Amino acid sequence: MDFRYLKAFMAAVEQGSFSKAAEDLNIAQSAVSRQVKLLEESVGDELLIRSSKHLALTPKGQKLYEALVHFQSETKTLLADGERTLLRVGILHGLLESWFQAVLGRYYLKYDDNVQINVSGLQELREGLDQGRYELIFTPFEIESELVTSRAVLEESFALVSAREIQADKLSEDRWIIYGPEDLMLRMHRRLPKRFVQVNSMTAMLKLVKQGVGVALLPDHMIRQEDKLFTYRDPKLPSQTIFASYLRYRRMPESLTQLLDHI
Repeated sequence: MDFRYLKAFMAAVEQGSFSKAAEDLNIAQSAVSRQVKLLEESVGDELLIRSSKHLALTPKGQKLYEALVHFQSETKTLLADGERTLLRVGILHGLLESWFQAVLGRYYLKYDDNVQINVSGLQELREGLDQGRYELIFTPFEIESELVTSRAVLEESFALVSAREIQADKLSEDRWIIYGPEDLMLRMHRRLPKRFVQVNSMTAMLKLVKQGVGVALLPDHMIRQEDKLFTYRDPKLPSQTIFASYLRYRRMPESLTQLLDHI
């Protein structure tokens, strides 16, 4: 459906005739009449009843006109200057629970934008960015394409943590607390231990470690000195870069620029 047909239809309804609609749109009267006719053909029904002096809306025409007025009003509100924007952020659960909460707390000491945060998996985050459901996502992968670009925002190193002293050469004897199939402990050893607890929450993993349930591999930024845990750090332990990925705007939204610059 050509948007010109909708404009011609709205102008005809609001001006009360094709001739006045043509003047309003600065096109020929025959063009207005034809565009409305093509619109009716595309919807498969009559929208206007014509007479030599007057136009009347059919029931379907009335519904379409009301929908177009609502759309026009919503569009004006959306694009109005000074309207507070909504920044939609997609993020992995573990990053939200530890690092990004602190980032957001500091951000709101300076700015006042609305932020909507959704937790999702890696594939869903990438698809959501491509499909316009997010302005910004945080993942351990750099995405560079014609539509999307990335910048590194966090170097994430890991440590083994336990309520008891850790013997790295005897890890298989411990109960592992793992996040899921993508847990870095499993990637390192490529097999499940004999004893494990799987929980999809970094915060819950840390709490279980404190209770002495087992050993876990957690990001350094989650481990605090006051937790009084035994930690084991080694250059051989994995590390990863967290990237902020966003669409290649010609002109970046101010709220997105502010958050990225803040990070």
